[in-house]
Amino acid sequence: MDLYFRRHDGQAVTCDDFVAAMADAAGADLRQFMLWYDHAGTPHLRASGCHDPVRQRYLLTLSQSRPIASTAAPPFHIPVAVGLVDADGSDLPLYLAGEGETADGGQTTRILSLTAGEQQFVFEGVPTAPVPSLLRDFSAPVILDHEWRDAELNFLLAHDSDPFNRWEAGQRLASRLILGGAADIAAGRTTDWPADFADALRRILLHADGDPAFAAEVLTLPGEATLAEEMAVVDPDALHAARNALRLFLAERLHDSFLHCYESLAADGPYQATPAAAGRRALRNLCLGYLCELATPALQTLAMRQFASTDNMNDQFAALSVLAQHDCEQREQALACFHERWHGEALVMDKWLAVQASSRLPDTLAVVEGLLAHPSFDLHNPNKIYALLNSFGNNHVHFHAADGSGYRFLATQIATIDCFNPQVAARLTRRFDRWRRFDAQRQGHARSALGELQASSDRSPDTREVVDRALA
Repeated sequence: MDLYFRRHDGQAVTCDDFVAAMADAAGADLRQFMLWYDHAGTPHLRASGCHDPVRQRYLLTLSQSRPIASTAAPPFHIPVAVGLVDADGSDLPLYLAGEGETADGGQTTRILSLTAGEQQFVFEGVPTAPVPSLLRDFSAPVILDHEWRDAELNFLLAHDSDPFNRWEAGQRLASRLILGGAADIAAGRTTDWPADFADALRRILLHADGDPAFAAEVLTLPGEATLAEEMAVVDPDALHAARNALRLFLAERLHDSFLHCYESLAADGPYQATPAAAGRRALRNLCLGYLCELATPALQTLAMRQFASTDNMNDQFAALSVLAQHDCEQREQALACFHERWHGEALVMDKWLAVQASSRLPDTLAVVEGLLAHPSFDLHNPNKIYALLNSFGNNHVHFHAADGSGYRFLATQIATIDCFNPQVAARLTRRFDRWRRFDAQRQGHARSALGELQASSDRSPDTREVVDRALA
């Protein structure tokens, strides 16, 4: 099938013609870029570096590989934006060996063109071993394979001048720490969380004024469903406990920084619907979430104060979301007040249902079962189903409960909904898609729940297709 582009005058041109026109304008041969359109799959980029202190050189080796289905394809042209960060956290000026005096020489970010299966790039004038910052600004849509040490990731998190790579370093390191913590918990070992990680995040908080939204993204730990994809056999209880333990460690270690940031970001006027104000709210609410991990009455009162005094839905719901994770008096007060104020707004009530179904509290399943009979819930309304039942299905630790209660509950609701709304029932059934990734006990419970759905002669074709595919 031909791929077409539309010119500014509305005329459609083929991809080949478009690339030819771009090549003429740029004075470059872009035919190798066409391979991105001709071959499926995401390339893997592997990088390794070696420093020569005697010659003050850094050798960077880049190689590419493709999925099995594309092994016969020639190499892609992959632009790799690179920086080298020295020991004091500064970007080094980059000089490639043999280039002499060029316009690019001395820049702190260089775009390297990887056009072969493997290429080497030699940087001169590098006195000490640097930490490479790779794929700056996400210069190519590839999967990066590089064996950074924890200390290197922590260093990039604290010092890299490229925002994307600072975020990426933080996510990689947090993932390693949580997955390592989950393994320790499963084996009955204690976990020692590294102080350096907290110190790097403290640096993010200290410089958050420039871009609060970015700081909020960096300080957000990877979610449990995302982390589960990196486990050979998923242990949702250990994963949940490890992630919460890291949040608690950060709350204890950075209490003063979180509190100062929270207080300094308080709005000094009415609500503003601007990107800058949204970024400040996002970081302030994230700080509140971390602080409340300490579960002290004073901090729970702080969350309740925000809930009661704010002039906007974003901050009120953020405070409610924080309180919904804790078994405290303020939680019940906030849920009741929110319902009393917004019970006439159907879409707002969807958020009220979802926040309870997403709670980590141990009685969450019982709460969700009780909400099925609540006046604000309607089993025949798809929005209500998604708000309550789909949110519960996305609650990693409770849906995948070891006793199978989460599976049985959702399967029962799916069977009921399938009688009058097969499309919604089929979509809910997709919550079971990853059941084979879990331990044998959970697999047995999930297979049993799916088997009961499959066995019914009244099952709709929509839901039966999803169930059959899951059990195949």
